Amino acid sequence: MLKSRTVRRNIRAADRLASPGPAVELTGMMLRILWRHVALLSAGLLTLPAPTDAAPRRVPTGSATAGIKACTMSPESVALRPTQNAPGGRGNMELSAPPSPFGITVDVEGRQTYHVVVRIERLRRRPGASYVVWAATPELDQVTRLGVLDDANEASGPVSWNKFLVFVSEEASPDVERWAGPILLSGISPSGRMHTMAGHGPFESVTCSNIF
Repeated sequence: MLKSRTVRRNIRAADRLASPGPAVELTGMMLRILWRHVALLSAGLLTLPAPTDAAPRRVPTGSATAGIKACTMSPESVALRPTQNAPGGRGNMELSAPPSPFGITVDVEGRQTYHVVVRIERLRRRPGASYVVWAATPELDQVTRLGVLDDANEASGPVSWNKFLVFVSEEASPDVERWAGPILLSGISPSGRMHTMAGHGPFESVTCSNIF
C-alpha cells in the first residue's frame, strides 16, 4: 500500500513540474515521461533489460572493399544510332574511367574525365573517305575530335564533359578540325539523356527517340 502511494505521489509531482505553457510543452511532456519511469523503477514495477554476454556482431572485412568497388565507375556501353546517311550501320561507345591513384580522374579544371571507345559495325565505307569520331556538348558550342576509325572501325579518346554527344562523320580528309561531311551515327552520354534537343540540328530528321 505504501509503495502504491509513493508511485502516485511521484507521478503527481512529475505532472506539476511540467509547465502548461506552449513554449515548454514538449519539455514538460518529456519530464512527465522521465519521472513516471523513475517512479515505476523505484517501485519495482519496471525493470531494465538484463545485459547480454553475446559478442557484438562483426562486419566482414570484405564488405567495405565490396562497397568501394560498387561505387567505382565500370565501363558502360551506349548504342550509336545510324542516321539516314548510314542505313544498316550500328555501333556503340564504351565509357570507362581512366586509371587514377585517387579513384577518379579529372582534368585541370576539375571536371571528371571519361575514356571513350567507339566501335562501329556494318559501315559502308566510300573509297578515299575518312570516318572521324567527334564528341561535342549538347549545345554544340564545344567540339573535340576523338580520332579516326581504323581498319577495325574503332577509335578512342578522352572526354571531360558531364553531358556530351558522340557522332561519326564522313570526311574528305582525316585532318579536319571540325566536321563538314554527313553525320553517319550518333549517340548521347547517359548523363545527357534529359537533353531532348539532341536529335535535332546537325542530325537533321533524326528524332530524339532514335538517339536514346
